[in-house]
Amino acid sequence: MIANVSIIVYIISTCEQHISNKILQTGSAACKIDGDGNFTTFRYTLWLPLNDAEPEDTEDAYIRKFTQESVYFITGKFTMLDNGLLELIVSSCKELPIEKDKIPVCKPIVFLLGRVKKGCTAAESGYYLTLEVKPYLTADMSGPVDIVLTHPLNGRLKNIFTASKTTSLIQCTAELYIIENKLYGEAIEMQFINIKSESSNSVPWPITSKDRKKNSVESRIAAVHKSMQKQPPTPAKVKTETTIKEKGTAQKPIKVDDIARSTIKRKRGKATSGSDEDSSEAIVITNEVNADNKLLKNNSGGAYSDEEVPRPKRGRPRRKQ
Repeated sequence: MIANVSIIVYIISTCEQHISNKILQTGSAACKIDGDGNFTTFRYTLWLPLNDAEPEDTEDAYIRKFTQESVYFITGKFTMLDNGLLELIVSSCKELPIEKDKIPVCKPIVFLLGRVKKGCTAAESGYYLTLEVKPYLTADMSGPVDIVLTHPLNGRLKNIFTASKTTSLIQCTAELYIIENKLYGEAIEMQFINIKSESSNSVPWPITSKDRKKNSVESRIAAVHKSMQKQPPTPAKVKTETTIKEKGTAQKPIKVDDIARSTIKRKRGKATSGSDEDSSEAIVITNEVNADNKLLKNNSGGAYSDEEVPRPKRGRPRRKQ
């Protein structure tokens, strides 16, 4: 952000220091702001080359060493310090052949580039808005500074004041006023650099049409979004393997043990009925053998004693004659 000032000043005091290959000149200066003798004080800083060459032969020809009790027209960057003093970094200066008792009235003219911090407000005294600038003087003096811009109700810039929005980027030329350590500027010229807010998207490629045709996925997601806005979603009911719904009523879960018992019971009943069809059907019994090759129980629920355990026959089987 930019905060520059142009002004005619009277040099009150000077002080010089040699730092590296430069001369640092500091001091105080004042400008006459009205015909009653009121003035505004600046604390200035000026960097000069260390060599003694002629100004026309150096790249810093627009810089001159200040002489105490002389009048100069200067431009530079400025800011307001926390203690209420105005700090000025001189960018260019030119000595004026004016006697100190004939210094003209010259209000500081500031050139600002910043963002609107508070939008326009209309009052009986006129329009006003707060502009935030961030002048960089040094690493320690680079914080934001607020300047209240003002304009009369019937002024030619009222449309710009009323159209300004928060975070709009504005370039302005104004007369600087200081009241109770606060900066005010009566707008002379003002224009928008960007009226959009910082939150708006800015991309390097153009957007041809906002009403573009959405693909199937985007359309489906948009439909889901609309349905969620109308009513909260209900959780979907999922059928499990152990729960079966039939005609709106739920049955008890069926266990594997119950299936095995019913199968064995049915086969035993068929074996004792004596029917030819059922007698031909054999019941397969699975025996359980312990570590000593002794049968303990079968899958029909029965158990063997040590004498009842069938033992395999030994020897070679006989050949059939």
